[in-house]
Amino acid sequence: METQNEDKISYGQDRNEEIVDIFADVCDLVTRMPRADELMAFMVGKLSSFFSAQRVSIMLLDESKEELSLRAGLGIVASDRQIRLKVGDSFGGLVAKKGTPLLVHDIEREFPEFSGRQASDYKTKSFMIAPLKIKDKVFGVINITEKKDGKDFTKEELNILGLFSRYLALYLENVMLQERNETLIQVDLLTGIFNHRYFQEQLLDEVYRVERYHRPLSVIIIDIDNFSDYNLNHGYPAGDSVLAQISRIIRANTRQTDLVARFGGEEFAVILAETRMKDAVAVAEKIRQKIAGAIFTENSERASSLGMMRLTVSIGAAEHRVGLAKEELVRHTLSALREAKDSGRNRICIYRP
Repeated sequence: METQNEDKISYGQDRNEEIVDIFADVCDLVTRMPRADELMAFMVGKLSSFFSAQRVSIMLLDESKEELSLRAGLGIVASDRQIRLKVGDSFGGLVAKKGTPLLVHDIEREFPEFSGRQASDYKTKSFMIAPLKIKDKVFGVINITEKKDGKDFTKEELNILGLFSRYLALYLENVMLQERNETLIQVDLLTGIFNHRYFQEQLLDEVYRVERYHRPLSVIIIDIDNFSDYNLNHGYPAGDSVLAQISRIIRANTRQTDLVARFGGEEFAVILAETRMKDAVAVAEKIRQKIAGAIFTENSERASSLGMMRLTVSIGAAEHRVGLAKEELVRHTLSALREAKDSGRNRICIYRP
């Protein structure tokens, strides 16, 4: 394993200008506030061109699992896109563990134990890997393999890759921090689903879309019956557990394209795009039955019940009509919900104009 030389190195005038151009392009992209995946996809293309490499990939570290997963790649076969590497395993995992770059000239000669199917994955015998890190914290790696001319990668190229990796790490940290902050603004921390504010923003967008393209749209609002009594009998921590578990039930019984949000204290809302009232009621009924049949626990890994009280929900549903504003659609759904509560709970009511 060769470590990066931190001394100032001259790469040649043409190379230096190319490096500056790449950084200028990255800076221009960052000013447009890209997503992290967009920035990484952009970077693998630049690195492939700069190093004349057929395969370039960026893997990021999941600290909770201590493993690397592929986040951006060029020239990567489909079977490798779901690959996971434990820290310390294989070459990428080793670089992530030690935090130092790796240059291999001849994999068979330098690592004779590395043979069989894995060695055959490389069309050339030389490759290089650099860690993405800030100070001593590693959060990913960049892999460069298969030079197009079949030649070895050089120490100079490893140094340049180290330069790219340091700056990319700084850019990525800022972009991912911004994404985490955006997520915190959008997500209800107790339940892990979207919050009321995000629901309102997305519903406004959906209403605009269906008005323009004349597509169906329905909304349901779900309220836990007698939830205040439940809190009094079992305590607020138990109530928080119920809210989290019901949010998971709703999420599990809706489509990935549906938006599930916490609407109020014990209320949940679902935006059902491309959905008529008949299908919205079917979704609502499925949710109602699943919640009525569930056993709620203080800890989702425990099987014991918190008590004999059964939890049910009342649900209101409304469908968008041409010319209906977002606020009116919400009012119609809440009107249907009040009807469900007033007429005995544990049921679904639809708004009828």
